[in-house]
Amino acid sequence: MKKGKRLSALLSVLAICSYTTAQIPEGYYSSLAGKKGSSLKNAVYNLIKDAEVLSYGSGSGSTWDGFYSTDRLPNNQVVDRYSNDIRYFTSAGAVISGMNIEHSFPKSWWGGSNNQAYKDLYNLMPCESKINSSKSNYPMGEVVSGDTGNGWTKVGNGNDGKKYWEPADEWKGDFARGYMYMATCYSGLPWTGVGLQILEKNDYPTLQKWAYDLYIKWAKADMPNELEITRNNKVSEIQGNRNPFVDFPNLMEYIWGDSIDYAFDPMTTTCSPLPM
Repeated sequence: MKKGKRLSALLSVLAICSYTTAQIPEGYYSSLAGKKGSSLKNAVYNLIKDAEVLSYGSGSGSTWDGFYSTDRLPNNQVVDRYSNDIRYFTSAGAVISGMNIEHSFPKSWWGGSNNQAYKDLYNLMPCESKINSSKSNYPMGEVVSGDTGNGWTKVGNGNDGKKYWEPADEWKGDFARGYMYMATCYSGLPWTGVGLQILEKNDYPTLQKWAYDLYIKWAKADMPNELEITRNNKVSEIQGNRNPFVDFPNLMEYIWGDSIDYAFDPMTTTCSPLPM
């Protein structure tokens, strides 16, 4: 179920941003104008930190109800970013047999509370249960040895000898932008455990340098496409906030990358196009 087979190559082309082409509410990003580096990250935090999250689990108004909107293809197939298995939704709010709710940032990373981050759909994906168990609560990074994954998602040792999981190439950009969102929206959480392999306890940069360098690399190689852009819009309809790193694929450069000394302008930068 590779994205290249599902989606038109035309959708990878970025356009000069306007609120109408990206389905962004008018003025939503105006507070980011003129900001750079740590000030820009803080402005993004203030913009996205409050979300109307769904109840966790199954049933009406729940996570699985959200997935029915955000991760269902027109033929009712489930979008599983962790596995190439094929499964189908049966009805809104129903759990899919053999699947779990997977957290990119596990709650153990902040001490275990079932807070907003635990229920945030930008942090949650439907996932085949075996790889969900295998990847455990490890952070995302390059797996260089000892892969025990499923041939799609890798789980094994990084260059530092610690455990990581690595998404398939088709999903590296999606997960990188998701990690950037989480490290910004929830920068004030008391990070602990294996989460500290990639995170720091501060408002900026929050992600360790090696981690944001890697995620920027992955995000540039796998730019937002129709599926990811559509998901961002659908989650926004539910929660009221957006993932700005999907709307503005180069925003990461102004916060962590090669443009931190330049002011960001949401009206003149490039943004992801309207899904077709």
